Amino acid sequence: MTSTTESIHIQLQSFLLSRKKCYQLLHLLFFVPEKLETLFEIQRDNTFEELGEFHEGGKILHDFFKHLSTEQIKREKEEYQRLFIGPGPLVAPPWESYYRSKEHLLFEEWTYQVREQYHRFGLQYRKENNEPDDHLLLELEFMIYLSDLCLHEPTEEKIEKLLTTQISFLEEHLIIWIPFFCERVIENTNSQLYLGAAMLLEDFLSFDLESLVEVREGTRICLKKIH
Repeated sequence: MTSTTESIHIQLQSFLLSRKKCYQLLHLLFFVPEKLETLFEIQRDNTFEELGEFHEGGKILHDFFKHLSTEQIKREKEEYQRLFIGPGPLVAPPWESYYRSKEHLLFEEWTYQVREQYHRFGLQYRKENNEPDDHLLLELEFMIYLSDLCLHEPTEEKIEKLLTTQISFLEEHLIIWIPFFCERVIENTNSQLYLGAAMLLEDFLSFDLESLVEVREGTRICLKKIH
């Protein structure tokens, strides 16, 4: 019985690690492009070369990183400011509440819903109550954290619960507002970096949700056979 559960765990490792890396990459793409070495590292790894063969966003990102330069990064910093920070009206506000509130307000009920999820796992945003907890980067960080917990969790029963938590978070939060966020980015930028990143983000979240549901059901079936 032990060897069987270990086998299930080993089979999941590749899937779980791949997911975590995808979320980390998306987090990097939407982070302030200040650390030049980080972007050049992505360039050296040819991260998007294979992806570009079957995904339009991946192809755009591959072309961007293929011609990456210090001057280009400076332009992307300016575009990041215009899209996500301001000053002035934001082109693509990166907060969930903005898209789910009829008045496009922040610190709405969804902010407190995701905060409650963070607290469940002993996490707390260091700027809690000063800045909204439902920022894109924070929600991606939460998915990275849950993915990492899955990787280091030794029991399949707890992994199944963590998969369920991630499925719920995707269904109740990310999948709902990210398409509207990505639409605004795509319609309002000529940046290859953010155009490709937005396309990749939306498609990956849909794919990840489908994959998680499938893997969770497979895990449940295996656990029933074991017990």
